[in-house]
Amino acid sequence: MSNQPTSTPMRDDNRAVSTVIGVVILFGFLILALSLYQVEIVPQQNAEAEFQHSGEVRNDLVELRAGILQAGSIDQPQYQTVELGTTYSTRVFTINPPSPAGTIRTTDPYPITISNNSGTPKGTITIPTRFIEYQPGYNELDRSPTWYDASVLYLDARDNGGGIAVIEDQALVDNGEVQITALQNEFRRSGTGRVTLELRPAKNVTGNIPEGDLTVTIPTRLSEDDWETKTNLPTDRDVYDGVTDTGNDINNRNVYNLTLNTTANNLTVDTVGVQEAPEAPTQNADASIGDDGTDGDDGTDGDDGTDGGSTQSFVSEYNDNSAGPSPQNDSIPPASPMGSLTDFSVMQEKNDGQSARLDESAQDRGKRYRLENGFVFRDLAAGSHTLSINYQAPGETFDVVVVDSNGAEIDSSTTYTLDSSIKTTTDFQLSPSESQYLDTNGEIYLVIKDNDRSGSSDKTLDSLFVDWMEITVQ
Repeated sequence: MSNQPTSTPMRDDNRAVSTVIGVVILFGFLILALSLYQVEIVPQQNAEAEFQHSGEVRNDLVELRAGILQAGSIDQPQYQTVELGTTYSTRVFTINPPSPAGTIRTTDPYPITISNNSGTPKGTITIPTRFIEYQPGYNELDRSPTWYDASVLYLDARDNGGGIAVIEDQALVDNGEVQITALQNEFRRSGTGRVTLELRPAKNVTGNIPEGDLTVTIPTRLSEDDWETKTNLPTDRDVYDGVTDTGNDINNRNVYNLTLNTTANNLTVDTVGVQEAPEAPTQNADASIGDDGTDGDDGTDGDDGTDGGSTQSFVSEYNDNSAGPSPQNDSIPPASPMGSLTDFSVMQEKNDGQSARLDESAQDRGKRYRLENGFVFRDLAAGSHTLSINYQAPGETFDVVVVDSNGAEIDSSTTYTLDSSIKTTTDFQLSPSESQYLDTNGEIYLVIKDNDRSGSSDKTLDSLFVDWMEITVQ
């Protein structure tokens, strides 16, 4: 038997060291690969996400421009959505920068002026308008903003050494006719999500513009060279009268006045408000134009665009099945109203951005929902009467019935329908004759009720939203 001690060969220790070294080297390659991925691949993938968003938001802004012009031309509210920013792909071992948030805003207001150069108070009107700027917050792509400016949509890369790139051309002049849409109200939103802009038109103000040959100045960020070389504005025609510097600036860029020559017959002017109703145009000095389309005079000279003048009256009182405060009046028909009315006072102010809510109530132990509320217009003059209702009926159709002071329906021809619709204004010419629907005290009674097409099985609670009700007497 040997007494010599056993020993571990040196080569076994070397094997253990080599294993550790291999692991360290492999880990180093992994760190290097992740570093290269972070530096090279992550920015490329994020740039792809930003590029995709830039195309989507460009389409959103094109639709926004179209919505502004359409809201003014067809006198219907438009709702346009803009995706302000985007998010990157979720990562496990690498890091993303903050999600690129975008900002959309309206600028300070600048005046559009329309003048016949007569030097009289009625010879010039002023309408405020604003620009829209969308500013992306990209981490990889160019951050140049996109502007909506005097109907032109363009990318402005001048701050980054570039120029103006027109996306949608001007819609101011077409076949010699001038179409102006003034954009109003302050608006600003930032983030990565979607934001909806409600574009609310006012009445067309063309009837209030001065008569004769007109000089129109429109604020713009585009220079004379931009208008002449980058848009299709007919600068070689008499309608174009040049571009002048106003001395104002936005983001260190000049604000100019584009001057056009036209006539009252060839000029259309619309105003569109963002989220709220737009302002009314104003004349200089002591002549103020109200948003009801009149010129502040006695309405007898026809300058308000009506045939010999008109008067407007808002609804005075109402009657529902709740014990609400004045001006609720239980003596107004119907004798047994159904449904409730909330915020009646907003119906007495035009284009205030708020709506009264008429809610159906459950009848017959909840087996059927009904609405039947009464309204009265007081102190109306004789003449031709037009009932105008600005409303939204998202779920059901409602009827407006003209009744006498006892609640009896005057005639089947005096039933008018409020169709299920997004927000709109509907006009009804009252009939059959003034002697029937106009009370001897100068009062007209109306009942708004649900158009019950579901019979006794109507178990859906619906609501009618009314911004204002008005009767125009002409």
